[in-house]
Amino acid sequence: MHCDQAIKRSLIILLCLASNAALHAASSKLESNSPFLPAGHNTMKVVPKPPPVVNGPLSRELEFRGIVQMNGVYEFSLFNKKLNRGYWIAENGAESGISVRNFDLSGMRITVSQNGRSEQLTLMTATDSPLPVGVSKTHSDPIITRTLIPMSKSSGNRFPPRRRVIMPKQDA
Repeated sequence: MHCDQAIKRSLIILLCLASNAALHAASSKLESNSPFLPAGHNTMKVVPKPPPVVNGPLSRELEFRGIVQMNGVYEFSLFNKKLNRGYWIAENGAESGISVRNFDLSGMRITVSQNGRSEQLTLMTATDSPLPVGVSKTHSDPIITRTLIPMSKSSGNRFPPRRRVIMPKQDA
């Protein structure tokens, strides 16, 4: 009997130690002090917003759309909105009267010259705005269909003109 009481006491002591260890582990907040994460992983870094860019006459005509670096040479994608044409122009290079120089990597800006005018262009950023979607419902079909409709700046309409199709009545 004496042996059974000793076993019970050791089990109780082990249970107390295990619950103490569990409480200590929960209070240490291992998630915030993980040895597997880099130092300073949970600190918030405030990134200052770039100053607003005033668009000049060249920025209404040209868009700075992309950058690629090959063999240490930067090339820039420019799109002429009036001509609906894109160009890849190397830094300090020129094509079709457009020249590019002074690439600023930190601000993602280039200086573009065309027809004697010079202006800084900033790399365009992606937007999360969706493409416009037109909703149409036909007379005979209760299912709504959605179609992507390209919007042009020249037309003031958001949606194409509706076409009405009259189906012959069916006898039930």
